[in-house]
Amino acid sequence: MKNITGFFLTLLLISCHHKNEKITKTNTESKTFNSLNRIDTKKNEEDSVTIDTTLFSVYNLSKKTIAIVANLEYEGGDYSGNEFDKIFNQVDAKDSLYNVLIDDRNKVRNFEYYDTLGTFKLIRSNTLELEVKKIVDKSYYVYGTKGFSKITINKVVCALNTCRTNFIAFPIEKFDTAKNGKAIFCSKQLLKINYQKSYSDIERKIRQYEEKESKNYDYKDEIKPKVFANIGDYYFTYNDDFQWGMYPEKSKCDFPGRTIYIVKKDKPIKKFWVDGLDLFGIPCD
Repeated sequence: MKNITGFFLTLLLISCHHKNEKITKTNTESKTFNSLNRIDTKKNEEDSVTIDTTLFSVYNLSKKTIAIVANLEYEGGDYSGNEFDKIFNQVDAKDSLYNVLIDDRNKVRNFEYYDTLGTFKLIRSNTLELEVKKIVDKSYYVYGTKGFSKITINKVVCALNTCRTNFIAFPIEKFDTAKNGKAIFCSKQLLKINYQKSYSDIERKIRQYEEKESKNYDYKDEIKPKVFANIGDYYFTYNDDFQWGMYPEKSKCDFPGRTIYIVKKDKPIKKFWVDGLDLFGIPCD
């Protein structure tokens, strides 16, 4: 098996990075991002308001399912790393959800298939849903390529695969793609992000940066990063052809992802936040 470098190594390094970066909006308002996927907002030094926000990616998982996705981290025969992993392990120990992979459905309890039309077969567990809902917010702001809307969490599903990314997902209902565009990421807080008509200069710099970085990658994707929004010097991007979930045979995307880059004048580009899926199946290569 090849060493997992490139995109997934970058994701790991950024997830473990603890340096804060500030985005200045005006003389009296600034936004602070940190590597734990949180955003702190301070209006001024005397009267400050702190908003703690977690970001998640949103994907078109099939022709009928758009969902907020929280990756499960699989290590050494177990899931570890975050609250979702802990909950999944507890439910799996009781209901044997992982037996779905070996098609031994008779040993799986409190389970049903939710959507099998896409690249990932989504399953729904009553027990998992009840436990996950205890740690997530009831509603989130979902941001698309053109706008956003507030949605309510009603269902919880998961995807399990021996080679590809495993995750817990929250299907989105009634997201207006005509108005908001393709769904990209979500936050529990309303963010004042900007949607500019063109990011061609910034996008060119980011792609040049990624082209240099990719020389050291064992695994590469043909899909180039697309900038769709920003908050100051923080630029929101996606790598996605939006085909892999609905028409896998037409897709050239192996690693769909979302990234926030810090692009400042006369300074090196930095990756602030990275999240993505492995459709290629690196662990089985």
